Amino acid sequence: MSAAQLAQALAILDRPADMNLLVGVNTADDAGVYKISENSAIVYTIDILTPVVRNPYIYGQIVAANSISDIYAMGGEPKLALNIMGFPGNGDPETMGEILRGGQDKAKEAGVLIIGGHTFVADEIKYGLSVIGYIHPDKIITNANAKPDDLIILTKPLGTGVIVQSVLAGKKQGVDLNPVLKTMTMLNRDASVAMRKAAAHAATDVTGFGLAGHLVEMAEGSRVGIEIELARLPIHEKVIELLKQGIEDPGITMNRGSFAERVVGKGADDLRAKLIFSSETSGGLIIVLPEEKLDVFKKHYNGLAPVIGRVTKENPGKVIVQ
Repeated sequence: MSAAQLAQALAILDRPADMNLLVGVNTADDAGVYKISENSAIVYTIDILTPVVRNPYIYGQIVAANSISDIYAMGGEPKLALNIMGFPGNGDPETMGEILRGGQDKAKEAGVLIIGGHTFVADEIKYGLSVIGYIHPDKIITNANAKPDDLIILTKPLGTGVIVQSVLAGKKQGVDLNPVLKTMTMLNRDASVAMRKAAAHAATDVTGFGLAGHLVEMAEGSRVGIEIELARLPIHEKVIELLKQGIEDPGITMNRGSFAERVVGKGADDLRAKLIFSSETSGGLIIVLPEEKLDVFKKHYNGLAPVIGRVTKENPGKVIVQ
């Protein structure tokens, strides 16, 4: 479902009203946050994916990392989860078990306890987690607090959607999947800890709506403009080559239809400009922080974290691509 279709569906609903609801649906954030005491709030999210790799154990790991990421993106500590599994009625129970084992092992790595779940019969496999975490009400990091002159950091390479599509189509053509699988199964925990240490103003993770879509949501929620430089984007090896061969994931068309009017300019490299609309699976965090806090972030985070752009007061609600 595209962002536009989702917005149309949600427009029918009344917005929840509760004095303890600290983050709801108003800014399309990664998770909801509900205050339970002066010093504690719960962060609550759910996500579900169809298979992106053939190995059921690795698929389970990717799904868990992707689902738990929403808690990290809010600056929270994930604690509990429930499995959600759609599985064919004549499917292999061993395959189901391996998927669940992958999810359980990745959740354990994150310090998350899976306490049950729900299964249903489906034509194709679907797996996800509903995750609860904790956060101090005064330390929530939303996607709606970016400030002019802040820097924008991205913590994982782009291109997983294109690579997954090449594998599913049998056209991976020399792509080394190991570094791609490593990033998709990697928790965003360390980046989340570092952004908290650096007092980040805003954050979100990059998933189905692609880099462009999630940046548009941040620009609109924060009422700022966002500028990104295509040349600074981290990209998985071979992705541009795959795009040159016409291999794209369906998210590019979907996300262009939803967000293209709010993304201005293309720069010299059209393929990189196309890639920012590609859906990502278990992508990295977009972290927004003051320039003077960049060294603090890098002191606490040793992973990939290039500065890809800056927040501006001009062009509120839009992403400017250079």
